[in-house]
Amino acid sequence: CKFMGLGDDIMFLGEAEDIYKKTGKKIKPLYGNGLNSLYDNVEFIGNDIAVNARDTDKPSDIHINYYTSKKEKTLLGEKLILRPYKPKRFALRLTEEEEEKAKKVVPDSEFMIVNPDYKSSFFSSNKNWGFKKFQLVVNEMSKYISVVRVMPGFGQYDEPPLKKCLNITESNVRAQAAIWKKAKFGLTFDGLMVHIMSGFNIPVVNIMGGLIDEKTMSYEGNINLFYDHPMTPCGSTWDCNHCDEANEYITTDMVIEACKKLL
Repeated sequence: CKFMGLGDDIMFLGEAEDIYKKTGKKIKPLYGNGLNSLYDNVEFIGNDIAVNARDTDKPSDIHINYYTSKKEKTLLGEKLILRPYKPKRFALRLTEEEEEKAKKVVPDSEFMIVNPDYKSSFFSSNKNWGFKKFQLVVNEMSKYISVVRVMPGFGQYDEPPLKKCLNITESNVRAQAAIWKKAKFGLTFDGLMVHIMSGFNIPVVNIMGGLIDEKTMSYEGNINLFYDHPMTPCGSTWDCNHCDEANEYITTDMVIEACKKLL
């Protein structure tokens, strides 16, 4: 479905790897957009068993119920109806060349990675915790550890560089992941970084806001910050007052405290 992003590919690859280990059969992903670079070097992609890579009505040998149950039309727009889902970790198959390049880009042996660049193409501004708040967190955390940010460098992402932080522009998702893999821990709003870093067993302070909560989807070892409210998880795709309240509820002090726990 059009609302699924690259993070959903990582979740699929985790499910596919689990099936491959249990059956020895290679996995044919079923979805309409074709494979992307996250599938590069993956040894268990083939044509033995068809599995839905993203929610699809196509017949498959094995169907996985991911976190999205259905979409509901409302007067304000579409809303995702969410179900509990426990994702399986998947370690992106990076090459030695990709990892060596990352070492040259980020020479520090220990750093935290921060990602204030939220995706607005589907969930509108509901993942916008606030760039100024990210800066306040960086101001404090830079006293204890180097801070790195990988700026996507294209399209909708137009926030300025963070101060007291190494800002790297990199549009290639695999090159981004190679840098993330070097980090001690991460800070981001729920999305691709959470899934990729969890595959490398690197903990993340995961700001979930009001869109989802840890009952919907989470990885062990992460610190999940969400708005405990009857409307959470809301799954709204329009500018949502509840999500604004949620992002206001999660304070910089809460995030700094969580980051310090991962130090």
